[in-house]
Amino acid sequence: MTAQERKSIFAFCRELGIGEDDRHALIYSVTGKESTTELTPDETHQLIHELTERLKLKNRTKPLEERKPRAYKPQVAGMITINQQRMAWALIYRLMELDGVAVDKSMAGKRMAGAIRKELGVTTVEGTDIFRWVSFDDGAKLIEKLKMYVRSAERRTKRTS
Repeated sequence: MTAQERKSIFAFCRELGIGEDDRHALIYSVTGKESTTELTPDETHQLIHELTERLKLKNRTKPLEERKPRAYKPQVAGMITINQQRMAWALIYRLMELDGVAVDKSMAGKRMAGAIRKELGVTTVEGTDIFRWVSFDDGAKLIEKLKMYVRSAERRTKRTS
């Protein structure tokens, strides 16, 4: 058993609320052995499979509002990166702050959709994957335009102060 497999087993058990005694009982019921140190590679895979199935079942029975959101979103080659998206959102929020608009997630989505539509000519709907049709190059253009907007808003704010 690798160190990563061992960590996975203990993490799954914590997630499922399985204590030490119950963990040993589970290992015994799946493999016929009492400890993770005695497991063969096949038995380790069987145990991990059992734990993942239990975790899937647990998550399926949770109400939607209690489920964890997916943290990982795979990158699509040639499309806007996660870091570009973060930068664009940071600039939108900064722009809203400079404009004296209450920072609100739905308003930020509308402004981002408007900026994408105006600067890139891409029609998008806020509330969905707003960057779905934005390429890597278009993402760079969008960030540069948003930087221009922020600089302009900063100059406007300095003049009025």
